[in-house]
Amino acid sequence: MAVSRRATEASSNGRTADFGSAHEGSNPSASAITLRASNLADEVRPRPLPRELILVGLGPLPARIGAEVAAAARQVLGVGLRAGPSLGRPEYAFNETRKQFHAPAVLRRLAALPGAASGLPVLGLLDDDLFLPDDHEYVLGDADRGLGAGLVGLARLAGEPAEVKRRAQVESLHVLGHLLGLSLCLDYRCAMFPARDARDADRKAVGLCAGCRAALGLP
Repeated sequence: MAVSRRATEASSNGRTADFGSAHEGSNPSASAITLRASNLADEVRPRPLPRELILVGLGPLPARIGAEVAAAARQVLGVGLRAGPSLGRPEYAFNETRKQFHAPAVLRRLAALPGAASGLPVLGLLDDDLFLPDDHEYVLGDADRGLGAGLVGLARLAGEPAEVKRRAQVESLHVLGHLLGLSLCLDYRCAMFPARDARDADRKAVGLCAGCRAALGLP
C-alpha cells in the first residue's frame, strides 16, 4: 500500500505526519525513490535551537519514559526538556469508531499551553494509538511546526521496557527534529528516517546523521 505524498513531506504550514502504517520508507533500498534529501533543500530552514523544550505526559505512561526521552534530547540536541503540566488522557480527541486518538486535536491543546505560547516547542507523549483524518491507518507521531507542538503515540512501540524506552527516544527525536525544522532523512540509521512500526524504529539510532546535525548547527 502506497503512502500519500502529503504524508511524506511538510505542507505549506509546516505540518509533518510522515511516518505511519503505509510508509514505503521502511525498505532502505527503496527510500531514494520515495524520499528526497530535503534537509539540504532551500525550503528547509531549521530554526535556532531553543534553550529548552517542554515535555507533557498525557495520561499514564510507562515508568521513567519521560526521563529517558529528556535524556536523549539533552544528549543528541543539547537542549533541556522541562516537564510541563501533566494532562489527563485526551478523551476529547478519542474517536470511538476507530478506537484511536485524533492527533491534530491533541496538538492544538498542547499548543495552547503557556510554554508553547512563549515560543518553546512542546512534545506530548501518549501511551495510545494515533490517527490523522485522511488516508492513514495510524501514525506513530505527528508534528506541526506552525503550532510548535509534536506528539508521539507509544501504543505501537510496545515491548520489553528497554525496547519501549529506546523506541520512544528515537521517535521523540524524530518529532522534535521536525519541530526544529528538519525534514525526512534518507539515512535509515538516522532518527529522521521515517518509521512505520517498532521494527523500523529499532533499526534507527538514538541520534542524528551528520547531515541532519549540520542542518541544526550541531557539531
